[in-house]
Amino acid sequence: MDRRRLWQFLKQWLLVAGLATVAGWAIFVYLRPTAVTVAEVVVREMAPAIQGVGTVEAKVVVQVGAKITGRVVILLVDQGDVVERGQLLARLDDAEHIAALRQAEAALARARATEALARVNAERWRQLHAEGGVSSVDMDVRVTEAVAADNELRNAEATLALARARLADTVIVSPLDGYVVRRDLEPGATVTPGTSILKIADPRTAWVTVHVDERESGAIAVEDQAEIFLRSLPGRILTGRVARVQRESDRVTEQLAVDIGFVEQPPRLTLGEQAEAIIRPAPHRAVAVPVASLVRTPDGPGVWMVVDGRLRFRPARFGLVDADGWVEVIQGLRPGEQAVLGPGRLADLSNEGRRVVALSGDQKATEAGGQP
Repeated sequence: MDRRRLWQFLKQWLLVAGLATVAGWAIFVYLRPTAVTVAEVVVREMAPAIQGVGTVEAKVVVQVGAKITGRVVILLVDQGDVVERGQLLARLDDAEHIAALRQAEAALARARATEALARVNAERWRQLHAEGGVSSVDMDVRVTEAVAADNELRNAEATLALARARLADTVIVSPLDGYVVRRDLEPGATVTPGTSILKIADPRTAWVTVHVDERESGAIAVEDQAEIFLRSLPGRILTGRVARVQRESDRVTEQLAVDIGFVEQPPRLTLGEQAEAIIRPAPHRAVAVPVASLVRTPDGPGVWMVVDGRLRFRPARFGLVDADGWVEVIQGLRPGEQAVLGPGRLADLSNEGRRVVALSGDQKATEAGGQP
């Protein structure tokens, strides 16, 4: 064999040997068990913390307007002012209504005089008829006139009462204790029935309405404690309690509204202000797994488990998450099983059945040179 052919043979042999080495190393790496960190599925006391975002609202909010059409001549309060029940807020032009009242009073005086005269005449004609001095027909005419005069008197009294009511309607007073949220009109504006002049809210009925995920709403009950965070009070936590849980969810966002009353009233309330709340339902015992083990797939959530030294994906249903990072297991996992924490690239379903070495969090820390 000449040197050229020998050199080609050696090159081919080295290439085959290199490929075989690479293939062997790849097979070794693939077949070598992968170390994964696991945590045990446990039964523990769950203290859920349910977060929600919403706004400050008030149960009692009144649009103060007028019962009659008129021109606003004076407004005595403005936005932010505190008002009391019965306090004068505004006046409408009352000139026409005063004139109508005077006219009704005069009409009533005439009606009273006419009714008194007709009543006396009717009584006299009854006596004359009894003595035979007049016919029954003439007597009936006078009695009818007395009845008509009495009806006119009643009509004049009603007209006067209406005139007084219309005049009273030119005075706008506060229907409750509260504060002015909004001033909708200014002096000189014409108001009609149904038009808002002022918007007044009762701060004692203020609460925060937040929206929570339907999956978490089942644990919330009236009187559950809550922590409220207002944008106007950064860094301050206000205490609250769940006042009511609404019974109709948003069909698009799949969220449910929860109203949280203030136990600790803020120094200043602004309706519509952005707010956040953390609701803390009563603790309960449940099967739980660390949130870090959860994996979401197109078919739903689940957890990668270590079963007999191999990876197995387990679909499951989950509930509430507590402040310590544990999530409630409703279905799919049993206490004592090993769940993979943060599976990362191993979360692909192609790794089903792959051999692994399970390490607890303490073991991993020890191998890394840390404290168990």
